[in-house]
Amino acid sequence: MKTRPLCLYALLFSALLALPASAQQSDTVTASAAPASSAASVPAAAPAAQDNPPAQQPAATPAPSGPTWYPFTAVSGIYMASSDPDLGKLTGIKLFEGIHFRGWVEGYYDYNFNNPTNAVVNALSPAIVAPNETIQGRTFDVHSNSFTLNLAELEVEKIPDRGQVGFKFDIAFGDTQNIYNDTILAGCPTVVGNNPNCLSLFDKTFQQASVSYDAPIGKGLRIDFGKFVTHIGGETIEGVKNANSSHSFFYTYAIPFQDFGLRLHYDFNAKYYNELYVLNGWNTGFGINRGKTIGYTMSYMPSPKFMVVGNYLGGPQQVNNTSNWRHLGDFQIYFNTPRFRTMTNIDVAQEANALGAGKDVSWQGVAEVLRYRLNDHFDPSVRIEWYRDPQGFTTGTGLKNLNMMGYTLTLDTFLYSKEESKILLRPEFRYDHTNADFFSVGRTPGLTSKAQPTVGVSIIYYFD
Repeated sequence: MKTRPLCLYALLFSALLALPASAQQSDTVTASAAPASSAASVPAAAPAAQDNPPAQQPAATPAPSGPTWYPFTAVSGIYMASSDPDLGKLTGIKLFEGIHFRGWVEGYYDYNFNNPTNAVVNALSPAIVAPNETIQGRTFDVHSNSFTLNLAELEVEKIPDRGQVGFKFDIAFGDTQNIYNDTILAGCPTVVGNNPNCLSLFDKTFQQASVSYDAPIGKGLRIDFGKFVTHIGGETIEGVKNANSSHSFFYTYAIPFQDFGLRLHYDFNAKYYNELYVLNGWNTGFGINRGKTIGYTMSYMPSPKFMVVGNYLGGPQQVNNTSNWRHLGDFQIYFNTPRFRTMTNIDVAQEANALGAGKDVSWQGVAEVLRYRLNDHFDPSVRIEWYRDPQGFTTGTGLKNLNMMGYTLTLDTFLYSKEESKILLRPEFRYDHTNADFFSVGRTPGLTSKAQPTVGVSIIYYFD
């Protein structure tokens, strides 16, 4: 079967990471290997440049997902830490102590110089489903020449102490929430009657809802069960947690939005952690077959300046079929100095018989993000990306040998910062180019252009 090589590559990658980690079990560093649980311990607004990177305090309770030991973005990590605002301390109610919260409100204005009408774009049945869509190849910033309130979100989390139970609820409203739910439903297989069997009404409001237990095993085994935003990729749903305002092609086409199931996280030492996932499948709250999707993550941070993360996600994604597996390898490499930070994201995926018997599909790409801190208030980022969809499967176009290039400049400007309250302005210039007609222009029906230039600005008020 053609799917076996990717599995072997993922296992080989894991073994290579494990070797240096096991050889240094007794080593200690000030940076934590459980980055997401300590996300809020770093300044949310860009601080002044320092001679040395800030030391990370060890996290008492590990939580998965993404390197947040350094402020690569305005807000870091899927999970919070004890340094986030404590509801009990703020209200004086002892019952609420240990419950942390943070949130943001984001709006944007974009302009697409191709100026297609929404009738032309929507007639193409794009992979991303949104009303009045007039920007193509994007995830959430899909409205041109329109002021849009895309996300208002509140995260509430009780971080479990050793042997204790916690929880996390992310309540979200706005265009972003509608788009990712409607996109999932549009691509959801029909299992019973004519009703998609992927999501419930619960998913419209709760971006994440999970319970946690910090099992007293070794250094602490973190167990989470519920609905999660995906752990795959170098970006997440919320723009404030990403280096750029708009999302990459990877996030739009290559990876799932969300997961539902079980997650285990364990720190072997201060440099190395791993995670195991058992999930229902890509973007499904309910199983569409009798199989399960398995995920595995390894992260190795030999120094505060360097970190590498390897993710594997594999399982059957077709209705009532457990034989045709989809395999995804996702790799991230982070490098940082006091001013200059980079992220390299590599994705390679394939699925057996996705377009019928003997018709396998694949997709792959590379994205590079460069971020440079000029001063306390200005933190610009550049992203260069290449994405390949040979069968036109993930983009939904059917175009053969499709190659996409994206060039994005985001000028993060911190307008206001006082205690936990901040305002971030994000002017952005982006130019997308493909080797085949992928974009629409004006009122002309169909895909008629290989390029799409856009300019926009988003503004975010956030507290953490």
